[in-house]
Amino acid sequence: MASWIKMQNVYHPSALLRAFRQAPWRRQMQVIAALSVGLMILLVIGGLYLAVASRAANAGRDLQRLAAAKASLLIENDRLRAQLAELRTMNRMAARALELGFVPAGPDRVEYVAVPNYPHQPTVMVEAPSGATPVAQANAEESWLQRTLGALFGGG
Repeated sequence: MASWIKMQNVYHPSALLRAFRQAPWRRQMQVIAALSVGLMILLVIGGLYLAVASRAANAGRDLQRLAAAKASLLIENDRLRAQLAELRTMNRMAARALELGFVPAGPDRVEYVAVPNYPHQPTVMVEAPSGATPVAQANAEESWLQRTLGALFGGG
């Protein structure tokens, strides 16, 4: 029965307080453990922050590198367009055609091919009357455009 009373006293709150008062090292261990857990949490948060910050810095450097590459490619593209424009000039194309054996076609060398059953309307030249205004001339051109589009698309 004495052991039962002894066990009963250990779980009693006053007995628990007396146990901590009797062993101050336990209290110190609890404080050290709480501080260690807090320090570990701070270290984990700091490590995560450093990982995210380094990724952001790497992404920023990559972005700068890609922007510089884009700028140099745009400059190269403009240079190539200018070179292409120079190569496509009329004088240069004519000289190249002569080198390849082509000759300018005069009116006597042009041949027209008649295609049977080709749908077309005869071309009518519209001249503005002597007192016509630019608006009336624009309307005449509009009607020509409407007739031409109608003939192309089968509307008229």
